[in-house]
Amino acid sequence: MDELQSVRELFAEPAPPSAHVAAQARRRATGARRRVPRARWTVSGLGLAAAATAAAVFIGTQPSGSGTPEPAPVAAKEMLLAAAASSARMPATEGTYWFTYTQTGQRHIVSGKNGSYTVEDRSETKDWTNAHSPHRTDAQTKAGRGGTTTHYWADRDVGARPAEAPDVAAWKRDGSPSRFTVKSSDGTTESLDAKTGPWQVHEEETAFDSAFADGSLQQVRNLPADAAGLRRHLLDHPSTDQRNRQSGQSDSQYLLDAAGDMLAYEPITAPVRAAAYRMLAALPDTRSRRVTDPLGRAGVEITVAGSGSTATGIVIDPSSGRLLARNVLSGAGGRRGAVIEWTALIKAGWTDTAPEHATPLPG
Repeated sequence: MDELQSVRELFAEPAPPSAHVAAQARRRATGARRRVPRARWTVSGLGLAAAATAAAVFIGTQPSGSGTPEPAPVAAKEMLLAAAASSARMPATEGTYWFTYTQTGQRHIVSGKNGSYTVEDRSETKDWTNAHSPHRTDAQTKAGRGGTTTHYWADRDVGARPAEAPDVAAWKRDGSPSRFTVKSSDGTTESLDAKTGPWQVHEEETAFDSAFADGSLQQVRNLPADAAGLRRHLLDHPSTDQRNRQSGQSDSQYLLDAAGDMLAYEPITAPVRAAAYRMLAALPDTRSRRVTDPLGRAGVEITVAGSGSTATGIVIDPSSGRLLARNVLSGAGGRRGAVIEWTALIKAGWTDTAPEHATPLPG
């Protein structure tokens, strides 16, 4: 049995909480923080600028010799076109709620008794958004007025654990602790627990565009279904909800970012999914390599050329057209291409079922 497997068994995920435990969690959740709308390429609320600062801290203190061998590159264009062909064959579905289930992770450096090592702190989120909200015009969307929709979300901490095999060995030399003290990018310290916490379920009435970035489900369905048209649309609308273009981003970087957001979170049609992949395949500076995503699924990571302390990438399964994960990677310096933060998409699709018991959030 390898070392990482032994850690997985030691920190094995418990069974779902009982009804009694869930009820207690819901009562505690009455004072829970309001859910922050999904931030692009972000984990734990970090935007790209904050991620760059965190990356500098992480890379600058990363233990030498950690990590896995560099994966072999593959042809990006061929992989993206294969994903487009697979996406085009996806059957159309419908339902009351658009549902997503994601797991996120962020890596931190721990100063152990016998040297530093890396731990990965994980959390999970489930999200249900009622798609049948009043339609809003573009003017109403821009002004922040119009209909609202019922939105449910549930989250839990999955726990912190050593990130890779060398970190497992260092963790054992450190006495195999179940709590870790880490330093944030702002210099403050935080205590991370290895235990998995209970689900906490929330309900709120929220603006429709918090879930559908174009303002309504109909507008999402009306996105251009050809690569050139989708490219023009995204470049002409860089400030639509969560697809805000970051300062200094090249067209390629922004389009990869925007396409990743759509493929991960929005109920776009099969033709639009295929167009998004074809749009990326036409970019002149895409790069790709075979990887295993944070949940152990084989895929291909797509990035674009760039500079700076961080880069972003998407991990796809070309055979199914599914987006598996979105990564924040170390850029210049350190171990280039190392994953610093990530969001893995466990499930996305339509459902007619929402949580029966949730704690309403005020406002």
